[in-house]
Amino acid sequence: MRSQFVRRTAAVVAGAALAAGGLGVAGALQANAVGTHTTAASAAVAAKSITMKSDKATAKAWTKVSFTGKTSGIARNTAVQVQRFENGKWVNFPATTKVTSKATYSVWVKSGRVGVNKFRVVSAKTASASVNVNITK
Repeated sequence: MRSQFVRRTAAVVAGAALAAGGLGVAGALQANAVGTHTTAASAAVAAKSITMKSDKATAKAWTKVSFTGKTSGIARNTAVQVQRFENGKWVNFPATTKVTSKATYSVWVKSGRVGVNKFRVVSAKTASASVNVNITK
């Protein structure tokens, strides 16, 4: 009973030290804290990410441009919002979709703004890298 208490206490201390950034001591303490119990601080957290690619690098004004991508750590049916870079800031574009059960998404846009349009998608507070599409007349 006492050794189980010592192991649990060591695991909690190790988890708190990891959260505080003290990896050297925490690593040693955690190595000695052998047991079946885990702490919330030592549980793995899935990193969120989202990719984006376009089916066209250049498109005529008001023609469909499709964007597809994969997600990681983002739940199924989570909204995916397309954004366009306008006047120095990202603005929501009127195009949304949802993450599929296979952690992918597909959405299309039509733009009449001639020139290079910079797009990205945002989901679960995670943004993709931007994609440039040159819109011509």
